[in-house]
Amino acid sequence: MLLKVRYIFTVLFFFTIQVCKGQHGYKEYERFGDLDTVAKPDMTKWALQQDEIIISAVNLNERVPYKKQPAQGKDAAILASAWKGENVSYELVVSTKRKINRLNVSITDFKSIDNKVKVIDREMCSVGYVHFVLADNSRGVCKKKEFDYEKVILPDIIDFNSSATSAEAFSNSPIWVKLRVPANTAAGRYKATITVSCDGQIFKKNLSLVVLNGKMPALSNRKFFLDLWQYPLAEADYYKVKPWSDEHFELLGQEIKQLSEAGQRVITTSFFWDVFNPAVRPADEMMIKVVKTKEAKWEYHFENFDRWVTFMMTHGIKKQITCFGIAPLNYRYYYFDESKSEVTYFSQAVNGTDYKNFWTNYLRAFEQHLKSRGWFEITTLGIDEKELSVLNSLIDFIKSVNPEWKISLTGKYFPEIEDKVYNYSVISNQQVPLEVLNSRKTKGFITTYYTSCWEIFPNTFVMSDPADATWLSWNAANRNMDGYLRYAYDYWGKNVLTDTRSNFASGDNFLVYPYGNSSIRFEMLIDGIEDYEKIEKKLQNNKTAKGQQRLEQRLAEFDFKKVNAQKSRYEQVIQARETLLK
Repeated sequence: MLLKVRYIFTVLFFFTIQVCKGQHGYKEYERFGDLDTVAKPDMTKWALQQDEIIISAVNLNERVPYKKQPAQGKDAAILASAWKGENVSYELVVSTKRKINRLNVSITDFKSIDNKVKVIDREMCSVGYVHFVLADNSRGVCKKKEFDYEKVILPDIIDFNSSATSAEAFSNSPIWVKLRVPANTAAGRYKATITVSCDGQIFKKNLSLVVLNGKMPALSNRKFFLDLWQYPLAEADYYKVKPWSDEHFELLGQEIKQLSEAGQRVITTSFFWDVFNPAVRPADEMMIKVVKTKEAKWEYHFENFDRWVTFMMTHGIKKQITCFGIAPLNYRYYYFDESKSEVTYFSQAVNGTDYKNFWTNYLRAFEQHLKSRGWFEITTLGIDEKELSVLNSLIDFIKSVNPEWKISLTGKYFPEIEDKVYNYSVISNQQVPLEVLNSRKTKGFITTYYTSCWEIFPNTFVMSDPADATWLSWNAANRNMDGYLRYAYDYWGKNVLTDTRSNFASGDNFLVYPYGNSSIRFEMLIDGIEDYEKIEKKLQNNKTAKGQQRLEQRLAEFDFKKVNAQKSRYEQVIQARETLLK
């Protein structure tokens, strides 16, 4: 039976220092130091591998071990199926008992088995070398305590930019092959050959593909509403470049290109620096520079905001702008005070007089600027996780300034205010009645859900099962929601290419890595988003009541209340995909 199963050529490897030269210098991976307790090879298990190097297929949900033992892949046909216009991935494993100084992969065109004239050009393939990261098992922990969480080393980084990698003896090295099936591809069976060269020793495997008659909608016409919040200043800090400089935007382009290709709909902006403003920064780094003049008047400088929004739009992200800061977690409102020549702030609840005076001026100036750029209709004011008492006062105030302001809200579901919230993203355990969802769709409103720090699974931590990221979109389809939100796409720590541990659960605060590196979690999330589009088309176009019923029965199983540790989300996804093949 043909399933949309993605395989990766997982070349099993360990290297003490692996250096890959990228566009902006050298990037070092897997600099773990002395971590024998989590990285030491089990020589009794390696002894069971008869050949020095073995290549085998693994499924995309398999967590390939770093060094402990050879990967438990299969020497079987490597088969995937796809709709026209869909992405598919393959995974294999190379387990090596000797050091490999240069490991590189090449792929032929995918040639039609049925008609030799038809081909899918090899240029539609991207080869990604997968790297391991240090993480901790802190899934479901929102406030980390002062004790040592279990350390783990897991594969997550996917480097699609390098032409080769290396491997130490007794190690595992994953390789991800991503194929973008052109929308005009003829249905039928295709086959390609993948060649893995290990210091000149050649290994070949066949990749098989079945292209079905289904066709994915163009990216701009897809229905899934993806909202992954961006942190351009966190990227500037990581790269050690001046915020909003040409170099900053050049580096941002690597990550934003990936985000756009995933189907992102929203540009994350801020009235100050970023969503949370955890530290006071220079005024010139503000996305919108707020100035209180010596004459006690307010000025607003939108140059950084305009450049950021325009940059995102040139990458195809232009459905919505969300601006955060009107009610931040710390209730601090920043500005540059000319009389003191410093950045300062005041703090007040949303019903305070100073608050209302400050924001009335700010919102009117912001509205005028947005209208001058033609952006007012797509802009929303972002509010994150507030109680109903605060929301009532805040929304009433915003609408008193201009009832045309749109609001985006993340948090609990409050039926009392849902008709005032244009874009409502609810916590995963919140239920929105079907009749409300349908009413919101009719009005052109958006309803999504999000996961954050507290859901142990399914989620998108480094420790999460890779299939969890795919499962989330099936859950959105089951709940009749428009999509999914995550609060952080690129909120990196300084050593994230090696060590993902921080005050957050590993991976909670990012989905991709610096220098244009993807992740297994991000690719699996994209996988689920494409499934969502197929589900939508199937529900609209099912020709038989039986087919409709079968799909709806499968969808009903994607419920957070039915999830447990003994039930494989990967197998659940694979079985549900059978309904999309018929």
